[in-house]
Amino acid sequence: MMKHTFTNTRSALKWALTIVIILLTTHAYSQQQPIPLPDLITDRPDQTESAFTVPARSIQVESGLYFEKARDGEAVSTYTAYPATLIRVGIISWLELRAEGSYQNLTVEDETSTQVKGFGPLTVGAKVKLWEEEGLRPQAAFMTMVDLPIGDEAFTPENPEPSLRLLFKNSLSEKMDLSYNLAYGWEGGKAVKSYSASIGAGISDKLGIFGEVFGDKTNGEKAVHCVDAGLTFVLFPNFQMDLAAGTSIKSSTPDYFVTTGLSIRLPR
Repeated sequence: MMKHTFTNTRSALKWALTIVIILLTTHAYSQQQPIPLPDLITDRPDQTESAFTVPARSIQVESGLYFEKARDGEAVSTYTAYPATLIRVGIISWLELRAEGSYQNLTVEDETSTQVKGFGPLTVGAKVKLWEEEGLRPQAAFMTMVDLPIGDEAFTPENPEPSLRLLFKNSLSEKMDLSYNLAYGWEGGKAVKSYSASIGAGISDKLGIFGEVFGDKTNGEKAVHCVDAGLTFVLFPNFQMDLAAGTSIKSSTPDYFVTTGLSIRLPR
């Protein structure tokens, strides 16, 4: 009877030891093989919106400084937005909610100097992923945003003004993408058609560069076309810094513009 009890006890100890070893091994392996995180993909500093949505249950904040100088005859204007901030909230894998706004400062110098500054407008909306890239078919998403009459009167519309945008992305190689947008919206009560196309390339795991052309045509006004270029630097997997600059094509508006900022995703 005692021998049988001793045998059962030794067998139980073997099983317990085996389970402990398995658990420790599994824990060690999970520490060595963490779940891969999706790349940090932002909608700044270029004008082209990405066809990606932020991961579900995550918040991405993209903020920066924008400076622009323009000339119209004898009048010279300088415009600054600081900070220009976009908040993106991942709801599910194919849907994100968005809100953006900025504090703006516009100075016009002619025979006299006029300055207007304040917050606005508050812009809210959503981005929906439509389908993934497959062969020649681009990855696609749809985005709608609405400028709300919230903020200082000089920078906000009298009524809500929506915009609709189709977003596409084609992979040109493992480290180079072509992204492009087509958009239609309203600004100051007038219809506005716009486009953008950007080629981005990864120089290394952390450094990326891009070149872009974009423009818009407001009803009753001349079209404006611009080019810009810039770089992004991923300091951490969830933290990116950026810098970009550009100018207009065959137009005096704007003379040039510069933007710099940072983006962070929480949690990682």
